[in-house]
Amino acid sequence: MALQDFINSAGALRLGLVVGGSVPPRLGYAMANMITGILGRRRRSTMMRTMHDNFRVVLGATASEEQIGSVARAALRNAGRCNYDLYHTLAKGKQAALDAVTFSPRVESYLAGYKDTDRGHLIVSAHISNFDMAGLAFATRDVPLQVLTWPSPTSGYDMQNEIRRSWGLDITPVSVPALRQALRRLRAGGLVITGVDRPDPGGAGEALMFFGRPAYLPTGHVRLALQAQVPITVVVVRHDANCLHTYVVDVETTLELEQKGDRQEMILHNAQRVLAVLETAIRRHPEQWTMFYPVWNTEMVQAPQDRGVGYE
Repeated sequence: MALQDFINSAGALRLGLVVGGSVPPRLGYAMANMITGILGRRRRSTMMRTMHDNFRVVLGATASEEQIGSVARAALRNAGRCNYDLYHTLAKGKQAALDAVTFSPRVESYLAGYKDTDRGHLIVSAHISNFDMAGLAFATRDVPLQVLTWPSPTSGYDMQNEIRRSWGLDITPVSVPALRQALRRLRAGGLVITGVDRPDPGGAGEALMFFGRPAYLPTGHVRLALQAQVPITVVVVRHDANCLHTYVVDVETTLELEQKGDRQEMILHNAQRVLAVLETAIRRHPEQWTMFYPVWNTEMVQAPQDRGVGYE
């Protein structure tokens, strides 16, 4: 079994839950640092090569290999700490989520404004910091959310999804029925959230410019917002600089869809606007971007136009 396969397996999740529930934070962080330190030194592993390739693009042409390696190792270390905090919270319950996550004033204002209208909102994010904890935080605040997740979950993701559902989140791996459900929810004034920075290895994305280079990334969120006639709100999570074990959920911006040429041009234009916002957020704290999959793959074959819009 490959390392990445084990990390995403149900066995790894069970182990994480045992450690998170029984090991105190100081020791838990020490264990996470030790494990990720060992993994970070495996420079030739698929995971570390992928992270180096991703950060080489994010950091730009002026970044040295030493700088790229340092950020990649820091991102891996942060991912280990995030996983410990997530497992600790899952094991301890909803009060632990309330203690670990703070909503910024902009999020509080956003939620208050959302509740005062009957207009739905599509929330998008990236794999920055402890994004899973943000979902748990929304659940503890009794904010009804449908979460569109990766369409072909591993055993570990399946188990994670079941745990998330037990917290009150409506977890729906992407499929035609899930997208139709999301469309109905948005039209009825509800909230839907999804990530938009993970490429589909099967090529079911569109060629979009991300950090100045083309990447095949999803555009279904824009199609969904267009069909439901709702705005797209970009939300990110970051470590609280004042406390290791806490996270801040913040709203970057809310984007009303802009008209641009024909329907396809409009979709690509607005998808680029979303990515531009996420680029800024990732550049702010690149060491908190925990993307373990190759984002820029020059061998990927371009997907057919308008692929994956069966929910319409």
